[in-house]
Amino acid sequence: MTDEEMTFRELDIVRVFEAPRELLWRAWTDPNQICKWWGPAGMHTPRSSVEIDLRPGGTFRVTMVADADGTEYPSDMRFTRLEEPSLLEFEWDGQRGLGAGKSTITFVDLGDGRTEMTNHYAGYLTDMIQSFMVVGSNQQFDKLGKFLTPGSGRPDR
Repeated sequence: MTDEEMTFRELDIVRVFEAPRELLWRAWTDPNQICKWWGPAGMHTPRSSVEIDLRPGGTFRVTMVADADGTEYPSDMRFTRLEEPSLLEFEWDGQRGLGAGKSTITFVDLGDGRTEMTNHYAGYLTDMIQSFMVVGSNQQFDKLGKFLTPGSGRPDR
């Protein structure tokens, strides 16, 4: 196998956040919140680029913009399953050199205002794209953690 071959892969990224799962749910589903943390380090997501139709088959679109040069990276996805506040699933067709895939985000209430979030990815990647995806997802979830920190502007309702 070469780095250029897309193969089906599955991987999990698990994080524990110091926030109730309802807050995580809203951070993922409210366009006014997702624009504040979506994207890896060095990128931002303008509110005007976020489109969320929160229902199975509904649209989930965002455009990340590179801070350094303004290059835009649109993502066109669709929701497949929603179980508020515990499960959010979306998928996409191949785009921008990426293979088709699906992310299933689960939120488990750990008590004491903490939530375990698992991002289960299943889809087609090359080795190189997978390494970029893992780094970028972890950077994005770092931004989500900062957004959810009390006193950082986190909405508590």
